[in-house]
Amino acid sequence: MNLKLKVVLESALLAAVSAVLLVILSFIPVLNVIILIWPVPFIVQGVRREPWAGILGLMVASVLLGIVFHPFVGFAVFLMNFPLVAVLAWTIKRRFDLFEYIVISTGAVLGSALAFLKAFSWFTGQTVFEYIANSIRRFFSSNILDFSRIMDLYAQLKMVERSMSAAEFAEVIIGQLEQFMPLVPSAIIIFSLLYGTMNLLVSHMALKKLGYVLDGLPEFSEWMLPKGAGLGFMAMLLVAYVGTLLHVKNFEVVFYTVLSVCSFVFSIQGMAVLMFFMKLKMSKVPQFLRAVIVAVLFMIAPMLLMSIGVLEQVFRLRSVYRRMN
Repeated sequence: MNLKLKVVLESALLAAVSAVLLVILSFIPVLNVIILIWPVPFIVQGVRREPWAGILGLMVASVLLGIVFHPFVGFAVFLMNFPLVAVLAWTIKRRFDLFEYIVISTGAVLGSALAFLKAFSWFTGQTVFEYIANSIRRFFSSNILDFSRIMDLYAQLKMVERSMSAAEFAEVIIGQLEQFMPLVPSAIIIFSLLYGTMNLLVSHMALKKLGYVLDGLPEFSEWMLPKGAGLGFMAMLLVAYVGTLLHVKNFEVVFYTVLSVCSFVFSIQGMAVLMFFMKLKMSKVPQFLRAVIVAVLFMIAPMLLMSIGVLEQVFRLRSVYRRMN
């Protein structure tokens, strides 16, 4: 059989299986988080064969999902994953280092997310926020009788100051959502970082299991930002803060975005530092349990981990410890 035809058939079969799994997993609670690594088979196919093979598989899977659900769903799936599959299949074959992988994969997902938001506006004739706001209004207006009963009960129990109509309550909720709008850009960037890095790591592990020779990525306990990253983040924060003080348009959103991303990145570095010292000082504790402890700390004490991450960036705590020992 012709090699190119064989690759095409492999990609088509992979696409069919992946599309079926995506449909099944989307309806299974807890397991549906596996959807976050759905692009991995196409990335692996792109590395093992050629990037076009992974993209072909993704395209076929997107078409199948568009037939099963809605054409826009298939288009959105392709749009959200095409840049990630293309860049990771290309970079893994060329043995980039970890920081380059993360930056490129994050940029690919971020570009996809922005393109999806624009496509959504063209398709629906309204922004995502306008769509959500209108959906909230429709929900309460279509359930007005039940809502009135619940609101009267809340008023009797003095859980609300006064009884409100469904329309008024909907506007209150929409007003609360508007207060979180400055945090949306940082949420998109952090999602892009997580989504891109997660698919990179799982693809890397899958390729090694298949016998593909790759340069080893450092353990999580060895992860660290490049030396100039700290100064870069501080410079961006300073510029954004000065712009906020000068009341430059939209600089408040820029400041919140840079601050949130900095906090998240340094918290991740703090987790790596903590894992490093726990591996040395708590070697008898199973690795899974150590990871659970660090994850819990990330949820309950993110400021602590962020502080450790900043100290690592300034003083290189792990390097100092190695020299002392």
